[in-house]
This record gives sequence, C-alpha cells and structure tokens, in this order.
Amino acid sequence: ENCVFSGCSVTNGKGRGLVVETGMGTRIGRIAQLIADGDGEKPKTRCGCLPDTSSNQTPLQANLEHLGGRIGVMAIVVCIGIFIFGVAMGRTDPSNPETAPWLY
Repeated sequence: ENCVFSGCSVTNGKGRGLVVETGMGTRIGRIAQLIADGDGEKPKTRCGCLPDTSSNQTPLQANLEHLGGRIGVMAIVVCIGIFIFGVAMGRTDPSNPETAPWLY
C-alpha cells in the first residue's frame, strides 16, 4: 500500500524503509527494461541510414510522431494554396513586372 520509489524525493519528516526489490526487479527497472532494446540483434535501419525505433516507441512518442507528420503535411498544403492563390491573382515582382507571376 505505502510504497516509496527510488525516484521519489522526500522534503521533510522522518521515516523508515524496507527494501523489497533492487535493480531491474523494481517498477522503475521494469520500465527501463521495456524501453531498452534487449534482444541483442543488429539494429534495423530506416531509410538506409537512420535506426528504426518504431518498434519500441512509447504511446506518447508514437502520437507525437503522428502529430508532427500531420503538421508537416498541413504546412505543405498551406504553401501550395498560397502559391496557387498568388498565381491566380496575377501577382508579379514589383521590381521586375515583366517576369511570369509564378516566378515571383
């Protein structure tokens, strides 16, 4: 019921403790074991040069990667939309109006 973990900080008071597990047997050790790549295989690569870490991602890391991809796609769509809007409006370079609008 009343457990204190090695990662906890005590700010004041008195107390006694009984050590029941150490090392990888603790809850923090189990978390470290889940995160670590313990199979000893050669690391897989993604795109030929980057290590593939998708197999041992936490749910937060997977969601952040998905969010980053969506933000990147949305940024590209906005840039393409602004480009199309500028070409449709016939915007030209103020210093060189003879050039084609899509070059500006």
